[in-house]
Amino acid sequence: MLVDFTVENYRSIKEPVTLSAVAQKQSDRQTSQNSKRKRVKSDHEITPGYHVEGWDIELLPVLAIFGANASGKSNVIQALDYLLLIMVHGTQEAMQFQSILKYARLDTFKLDNISAQKPTKFELRTLFKNNIYTYSLVINQNHIISEKLDYSLNTTKRLRRLFSRQWDENSKKFIWKTGEDFAGPHNQLQSNIKETELFISTLAKLKVDIIQPLLYWLLGSWRGVNLGSGNFTLELITALQAQESSLINDILKHALEIVQKFDTGLSGIKMNKSEKGLEYKIYALHKTIDGKDIIWSFEEESLGTQRLFGLAFQIVVALAKDGLIIVDELGTNIHPNIVRSIIRRFQNVKTNPKHAQLILTSHDNTLQRNNLLRRDQIWFTQKRPDQSTELYPLTDFHVRNDLAIDKAYLDGRFGAVPFLPSEEEMILQGDEQCQES
Repeated sequence: MLVDFTVENYRSIKEPVTLSAVAQKQSDRQTSQNSKRKRVKSDHEITPGYHVEGWDIELLPVLAIFGANASGKSNVIQALDYLLLIMVHGTQEAMQFQSILKYARLDTFKLDNISAQKPTKFELRTLFKNNIYTYSLVINQNHIISEKLDYSLNTTKRLRRLFSRQWDENSKKFIWKTGEDFAGPHNQLQSNIKETELFISTLAKLKVDIIQPLLYWLLGSWRGVNLGSGNFTLELITALQAQESSLINDILKHALEIVQKFDTGLSGIKMNKSEKGLEYKIYALHKTIDGKDIIWSFEEESLGTQRLFGLAFQIVVALAKDGLIIVDELGTNIHPNIVRSIIRRFQNVKTNPKHAQLILTSHDNTLQRNNLLRRDQIWFTQKRPDQSTELYPLTDFHVRNDLAIDKAYLDGRFGAVPFLPSEEEMILQGDEQCQES
């Protein structure tokens, strides 16, 4: 599971920002005496979080980021997705994703000459079998500057080094350090790792017992934060279909069941292999009033249905294990009631027993209404004076749980909203345009 993620000097992000899935302590959250009378649930009642044995923390299944256009909320989750991408595929192979993932390259904060020349820094903390793994990376356009992986046992809490490498500018080589717990033949590959490649991406192709849970999670996490029209998801489905047809057919079946519950009219999904056997074509099935099957290309379905089906496919995969889904603008082309249903599916321990996680961005402030998201699950982004991105949680404001958060947000109490001209200014601007014409 994701514990937290920190990024510095990536696109609109200049200073370090941290997105955390660690729940706030109950004593740190104000609870109004009127909550029960108003039928407002406590944070714990909305979702209890996953208690981590030995660490005295709970991890949250859903994080939602809100903010004005161009405030950088997409860049936060794109930074996380980019890091996961290169950890699995390496920096060079990740470039092949650029036709689909426009952010699949390293971009620094360019509105500052100093930052533009500085490296980008990432830190990812994850938890598996009650042990916390910390992966840190410092990278620039030319090569890796430093890379390290540590872990802490829940019994001792002591940070243990697995491996680290630091670029030495004088020798033009890496200085490697390997912990006692990381012994094995995989370390013989260290001398062959290029200065532009990640050691972790090489380990992802091997079986290294001590970090196998982390690698399994990395390989199972879904790449791509913007579902768009569903084309990217469908391309992945067809690619997977060619490898494990029985497994993918089972996933498709469960994804279809989810979509059908939302009254999309789909009665089935059909996949046909091309004559050359290299590609698959996906078709949507509908039933006429008299019960006959009608079939057409899935691309003819509405954007909402395409997006929903792609998301349902990811949900099935994530809930089958402790997976992670990252979605930009979750409410685009999908009805708000469906979005709420998806969030509740992750929040409920019965439908999410393996503690899968969902990270999303949205402009839909109705998602902030009581009883859907906890206060520590709501995050905001806004621009600093230098146009860089600031990320902060709602809990920074110590609001009561019965506050109408959605209304307070639109009123600007938490920032993260666009600055708009007043009605008087808009009228004057309209008059000036009329006079000019």
